[in-house]
Amino acid sequence: MTMHIRALTIQDTGSLLNTINGAFADYIVPFRLNASQLALKMASEDIRLEWSVGVFDGDMLVAFIMHGVRTVNGVVTVYNAGTGVLPDYRAQGLVTKMYDYVLPFLKERQVKQLVLEVIESNLPAIRAYEKNGFSVNRKLLCFTGTIETKNKRGIATIKALKDLPWTVFQSFGDILPAWQNDMPSMNVIQPQAFGAFMSDEMVGYVLFSAANKRLYQIAVLPQHRGNGIATQLLAEVGKVIPKETVQLNNVDEAAGNLKSFLEKQGFRNHINQFEMMRTL
Repeated sequence: MTMHIRALTIQDTGSLLNTINGAFADYIVPFRLNASQLALKMASEDIRLEWSVGVFDGDMLVAFIMHGVRTVNGVVTVYNAGTGVLPDYRAQGLVTKMYDYVLPFLKERQVKQLVLEVIESNLPAIRAYEKNGFSVNRKLLCFTGTIETKNKRGIATIKALKDLPWTVFQSFGDILPAWQNDMPSMNVIQPQAFGAFMSDEMVGYVLFSAANKRLYQIAVLPQHRGNGIATQLLAEVGKVIPKETVQLNNVDEAAGNLKSFLEKQGFRNHINQFEMMRTL
């Protein structure tokens, strides 16, 4: 039966879930999604199926690229939220064929840049993306560990945050969060949050999910770093997620202070990704 390529639709969601699980069953880091997890991924990463593309063998979806769409710093940006090819259909150039199909559509809609993440040891995928015009923008580090930090008396007062004051949060960072950890995703996920306060000033914060066993962001104002405030924040998270393995993914390698802090707290940098970009 002849294969054909087309944009995805909401009616393809069930097939997409099956193909995701089939394509990633033998991945470097195997994973599997259920329907509710896929729905959360699509909402939190701004995935738009009509901007995404699939390869069909008859009625069977055998390869896909899911695309998220946001305006980043005034630039319409498309994020590759997942590319997968079923094992029996690999080495047929389907990724290139999907890009050939979808790029004119993206250009018509004034997309100016494409971004994706790929595990640094996945050399076949990196070569495929390079062939399609992508180049490495930065390295992202992924950490895992159990929070063993003890809550010692510190200079800050830790309080639970009911709202996420993004204007304040954005004044803390010296790096740009990766797509899945950035503000639009957090507004969908609605993570738990603690703030560190000195007098009435917020000097640090942490975003996390006890249900997902994830840290999303942790930051301290530059002038207050080195005073144990991040340790206080992490210890407070440890009370909510005791003796559980947690992950913090996609930390910019340039955030050397954060990397050192996490390693001192017993977290292990277990895998890394490249963020790759292409301009249109």
